[in-house]
Amino acid sequence: MGHGVSCARTGDEHDFFRAAQLGDLDALGALLAADASLARRATLYDRLSPLHIAAANGRLEALSMFLDRGALPDAVDRHKQTPLMLAAMHGKIGCVVKLLQAGANILMFDSVHARTCLHHAAYYGHIDCLDAILSTARTTPVAGSWGFARFVNVRDDHGATPLHLAARQGRPGCVQVLLENGAIVSALTGSYGFPGSTSLHLAARSGDLDCIRKLLAWGADRLQRDSAGEFHMWWRRSATMGHAQHC
Repeated sequence: MGHGVSCARTGDEHDFFRAAQLGDLDALGALLAADASLARRATLYDRLSPLHIAAANGRLEALSMFLDRGALPDAVDRHKQTPLMLAAMHGKIGCVVKLLQAGANILMFDSVHARTCLHHAAYYGHIDCLDAILSTARTTPVAGSWGFARFVNVRDDHGATPLHLAARQGRPGCVQVLLENGAIVSALTGSYGFPGSTSLHLAARSGDLDCIRKLLAWGADRLQRDSAGEFHMWWRRSATMGHAQHC
C-alpha cells in the first residue's frame, strides 16, 4: 500500500501518509497538531485516506487515532473499497475488529468485482477476519435487514459467493467456516469460472484436496455438471491426484 504515499500533493501530506503507513504516532500527532485537515486528505490517484493506509498496513494505534479524530470508517477509495475491505484483504485482524467496533458497514460493495469485506477475507484466506465479520453479521442491524443467510451467500458481479472464492483459491479453513455458517454448498456461479460451476468444481480445478473433501463432507454433488456439461474430467483429475498422494 506504500505506493499511494508518493501521490501526495504537498510535503506535509507525503510525510503524513508515510507516518500512517509506518504507524509513527509521534509524527502523526505533530503533523495533525499543525494541520488537523490532514486527517481528511486522500492520495491523488488511489484516493486512499489515512484510515485506508493504516488499515492495510495493520497500524492499529494509528487507525484508532484517526477514528478518535472523526475519520469515517466507511470512506471509499477510487475502487470504492473501504478500510475494512483493505484490512480484510491483508489479514489485519486488529484493524478489522476495531473498524467493526467503530460501526464499519459490512454490506458495502467495491467497484472492481462488487465484492464485500466477506468476499475479500474468503479470497485471501484470512480465517480470523472471516470469523470477526461473520460474528458482527449476526448482531448488527444492517445485516439483520438482509438476514444472516443472505449475507453469507452474497454474490459478486460474476455470481461468486465467498464460498466459491475460498474454494477456487484453495482456502480450506475458510471453506469450513463458511459452510458452518450456512454457505450453500450447491450454489452455482454466474460467469465466475465456467458458468454454472459449484464450489466443488472450482476446488477441483484448483487441485485443492482439502477443500474437495470438506465440500463433499457437506453434501456437494460430485456428479453435478457445469454449463459445459462436464463433471467427469475434473473429478477424475482430482481422484488421480488423491491417489498419487496416498501412494
